[in-house]
Amino acid sequence: MSTGILVIGLDAAEATLIEAWAAEGSLPTFAGLIAGGAVYRLENPMETLPGAIWPELVSGRSSGQVPLYYHPRQVRSGEAAYRPIEVAEVDAEDYYWVQASRAGRRVAVIDRPQTVASPDLNGIQLFEWGLHDRNFSIASTPPGLLDDIRDRYGDHPVPYCDRHKRQPAGYRALRDDLLAGAETKTRLLLDMMGREHWDLFTCCYGETHCSGHQFWHFRDAGHPWHEPDAPAEFRDAIRDVYRRIDAGIGQLIAAAGPGATVLVVASHGMGPYTGGPQLLPEVLVRLGLGSDGGRATLASRALRQVQAVVHHAPRPLQPLLKALARTGPVKGIQSTAGCLINPLESAKTQACVLRNNRCGAIRLNIRGREPFGRVEPGAEAEALTAEIRRELLALQDPATGKPIVTRVTTATEAFGPDHHPDVPDIMVVFRTDLGVLEHCASARIGEVYVENYHPNIPRSGDHTIESRLWAFGPGIEPGGGEHVGNVLDLAPTVLTLLDVPIPRKIDGGPLTGSRNWGSSNS
Repeated sequence: MSTGILVIGLDAAEATLIEAWAAEGSLPTFAGLIAGGAVYRLENPMETLPGAIWPELVSGRSSGQVPLYYHPRQVRSGEAAYRPIEVAEVDAEDYYWVQASRAGRRVAVIDRPQTVASPDLNGIQLFEWGLHDRNFSIASTPPGLLDDIRDRYGDHPVPYCDRHKRQPAGYRALRDDLLAGAETKTRLLLDMMGREHWDLFTCCYGETHCSGHQFWHFRDAGHPWHEPDAPAEFRDAIRDVYRRIDAGIGQLIAAAGPGATVLVVASHGMGPYTGGPQLLPEVLVRLGLGSDGGRATLASRALRQVQAVVHHAPRPLQPLLKALARTGPVKGIQSTAGCLINPLESAKTQACVLRNNRCGAIRLNIRGREPFGRVEPGAEAEALTAEIRRELLALQDPATGKPIVTRVTTATEAFGPDHHPDVPDIMVVFRTDLGVLEHCASARIGEVYVENYHPNIPRSGDHTIESRLWAFGPGIEPGGGEHVGNVLDLAPTVLTLLDVPIPRKIDGGPLTGSRNWGSSNS
């Protein structure tokens, strides 16, 4: 069976590594895509709301208007507590494949991250079978499709990738399971693709995400966890996963047929986990803006004090103290401190930190917007924002005296005055060229130390700002250098290729040339 448009997502695959390994011959499918098609560097929300990368890719709508930026837990306007994003809060009608379905196109949707089912889709849907982020549930439409897939392929071998405990046996099992998962995903996709002709077949590999988080330090000599004598299977694990997926993409392209238009998208990248956002809660407390009450907050401060003792201890004693700090009574403190604090439940709070992946995020406790609001909107909120910006930009790395914050952006600056009220009021970008950021200092706050590590999430890799699109097929001219687009442009580009009208609410636009792509199919 043939496919008209094939869209393949690579979750958190570092595009610069793909391009380097393609050039050296390790990724022959990507080498062919680069040489024979068009390459787009995509602008993205990785320095405002990083967790919105997939919602923006699949909908073409800005996170400033549809604020789905941290699926595990968010604060909603009018609410004081964090809570997960619910399925009912996600509008599946925004997805490009649903728009295609409504226009009569036959579509297959396999493992697109952070998406939910659309009723009455003209095709099939599979959710969270083999992804890094499982925010909703493993499911399918029709429901029997999941049963069929499990009968044929079982469950994905990596249900949770933070399970290795930084032990060789754990890393080895994870590597083997990621390779097996990528191969099984390819067989599953080929099976689904071959069942009938699809106008649109859209899918995603999640193994790139897990491998980058867990194996980064084995390939990065500058990482604090780097082990120069580590086994080659660990040092090469990320490349091995990419090679397995490269081979799978080659099979999918061949199965789609010579008339297919192929779009391969690396959503966002992966590099060293340098941190920075974990410093912000204590910084706000030192500034007198954050609440320092509550059991979880007090436990968090106690944990930071323990970490500070370890940090300032003589270097030969630090490994032993760190090991002790991850067991016994301190482990209980970590468990309490790791729970989600709800500082907006206190009228003492003027500003609180929101979880926002690689970027810091701060929400003001605005009167009339929050249940226990303290800060008046208008002049008072603007003055407080200016104060926070000034103090964050004053934060320095005590070892070098260099500033650790590169940019502080308000929601209005990032998204315009009509942005959704649920987005953070302030977003903070930290430097990534100073190594791991675990302490900061300024004249007003003194020195703050917070370890960039959590025993339940032992990751050495974190996301970078690299997003890429490789386009290949009829009407796509090879070469011509690297083009520039935006992740918001993917959805309208796919709709244009399918000759489906672009909804007015979409914020992106079709990429240059896409109106002529696939013309040999018409």
